[in-house]
Amino acid sequence: MSGTRVLIKESAMPVDMQQDCADCAAHALFTLKLREQAELAQFIKKELDMKYGGQWHCVVGHSFGSCVGHDEAFFIYFEINGIFFSMWRMDKTLEAKQVPIGNARHMEQAAA
Repeated sequence: MSGTRVLIKESAMPVDMQQDCADCAAHALFTLKLREQAELAQFIKKELDMKYGGQWHCVVGHSFGSCVGHDEAFFIYFEINGIFFSMWRMDKTLEAKQVPIGNARHMEQAAA
């Protein structure tokens, strides 16, 4: 792992937490030799859940787009050797509600 370069592209978390996230990803890649993106994401998520609590989410891949909501100070996006990692925590419970799909007038007519 020595000499491994981590490029942090975006972060909204303290520097020590950024280091923990990068170390966790590097450990999974180089020590555990995990190669499947889903395995990497699952390992990192479990580690962050245990260390920091809350509900963490992790996406790993060579190319992806994302737009996520996250708790204040709990988001990072970085790259190691061409593999991109996005991690965030979202603990807020959202209220479920029904939302009509398509033309609302059409739905009203069908209900009548």
